[in-house]
Amino acid sequence: MVLPSKMPQLADLDLLLSVESYGSVGKAAQAHSLSQPAASIRISAMERRLGLRLLERSPTGSKLTEEGEMLAKYARNVMQAARELLEFGSGSQSADAKRLRVAGSPAISEHLIPEWLNRSGFSFGEARVEVQTGSVDELRQLIRASHVDLAFIDGWCQAGSQVQKQFGDDMVTRYICDDRLAVVVGSKHPWARRPTAVSVRELAGSQLVLRERGSGLREFTDDLLGTARAPRSYVEFPSSAAIKQAVATSKRVTVLNLSTVRSELAEGRLHLVPVDQEMPAKPIYAAWSERRDLPEYAQELVEIAASKGSPMPVVVPGRKLRTSRLVEAKTTTKNIA
Repeated sequence: MVLPSKMPQLADLDLLLSVESYGSVGKAAQAHSLSQPAASIRISAMERRLGLRLLERSPTGSKLTEEGEMLAKYARNVMQAARELLEFGSGSQSADAKRLRVAGSPAISEHLIPEWLNRSGFSFGEARVEVQTGSVDELRQLIRASHVDLAFIDGWCQAGSQVQKQFGDDMVTRYICDDRLAVVVGSKHPWARRPTAVSVRELAGSQLVLRERGSGLREFTDDLLGTARAPRSYVEFPSSAAIKQAVATSKRVTVLNLSTVRSELAEGRLHLVPVDQEMPAKPIYAAWSERRDLPEYAQELVEIAASKGSPMPVVVPGRKLRTSRLVEAKTTTKNIA
């Protein structure tokens, strides 16, 4: 058949799906390496060709109209078929077949994904691995827009219903491991050599270095220390790297997840401090789209992450550090719809 002139271009349909995922023409344009005016022109041209109003634009963003949502439904099928066509045409030995696109929360991307890749036996001469990072909302958008094959996402002690609400019913998730939190100090701090556990009241009264307000780590820390009703002085930083640097070179104290400080603990730049109560654990999940099968490399990475987790040092008052498993990973894949 001869395609009619008003048939949308694949690139324009892909752009529309990105607007749906990001809720913004500007963010969608950035993902497609376009300027916002260029993206707006392409969407408007598609609206004129089809005779449909696809977007509701506002100062706070853009969302699809009812007609736009219907077109997006068909567009997802078209884009999936196009990807399958490209894979068929390029063959199983093509560069695309040997590409892994993975994303994760900042701490996971920086500290755990590299370790999992190395443990998996990946040959970087054979596979092209692309790792991105972002917030939970951004990672979910990347999955739905098919910009990544797989994402690793952490959550602060979430119940099943909360996890479902955060991921949505079009996602498949797999529990990977737990990342326990810990009190950490530098070598200059007296607690680095303390044989007994510190109390929450002592922690609340110390000179603290904290993550910025609004972060999950900061919310937990505020809840923990708020029960002590002790005056606190603190410094805020927007990244764990800055916090580690500040603590390592001072007599301040911080609370971080263990996967973030493994290198510094091994080198002796930071030290774990025992606390007189159990610290909570942060669950880590792998997530991917229910509509797409995981590529071979992505499947391998999930299996390695779930089986290996991450070995974590455990501090016991009056004893040397010992190494234990972060957690025994569960091995079932579930759809949380």
